[in-house]
Amino acid sequence: MEYVIMSLGGLVLAGGLGSRMGYKNKGLMPFGGQYLIDPAIQVLKKQCEYVAISANQDIQHYQQKGLDVWSDYAPWLGLGPLGGVYSSVSQFPLSIDTIQVLPCDSPFISEQVIAKLSQQLNLQYTKAVYAKSENQIYPVIFQFKRQDLGELKQYLLTQSKHSIRQWLHHMQAVAIDFEDDAQFININDFQTLQRYLA
Repeated sequence: MEYVIMSLGGLVLAGGLGSRMGYKNKGLMPFGGQYLIDPAIQVLKKQCEYVAISANQDIQHYQQKGLDVWSDYAPWLGLGPLGGVYSSVSQFPLSIDTIQVLPCDSPFISEQVIAKLSQQLNLQYTKAVYAKSENQIYPVIFQFKRQDLGELKQYLLTQSKHSIRQWLHHMQAVAIDFEDDAQFININDFQTLQRYLA
């Protein structure tokens, strides 16, 4: 059942270099009659009041999807996905107070993931939550509160390492358990892409 979670904003991260895809734009790789980024956009649009894309190339192509596309800007250029998160979320509508982040290359994420993360972010009284299974953690699939954007800014300015995992640890984020590993499959190289297109 589709329902929009009010004041929840969705951000798809598509600003990487795609080094494992031969430096091709992962989000725009053909995938089952659409592009690899499209499933993430679709699942976010079902539940978020606002959805945007973080991208640093092929901007006009992404804009054709009818969404805002935010590029990294100084001094956040070159700081990886967290630089993209800050550059983008700082321009989100003021009505958005919670942010759901998804990568562009995880096409099997279900609506239930977003709903459960949203529920647990409120129940756990924490600044951020992210997905995990019995076997693995998925830090790039996370939610956080916009009121903590200033803390992300300070982290980027003062820390030498800018991985999402390290930032979530810094924020004392809570890992939320999910049973279905398959929905978190990450398609970040040609071999994996071909396996799921076969």
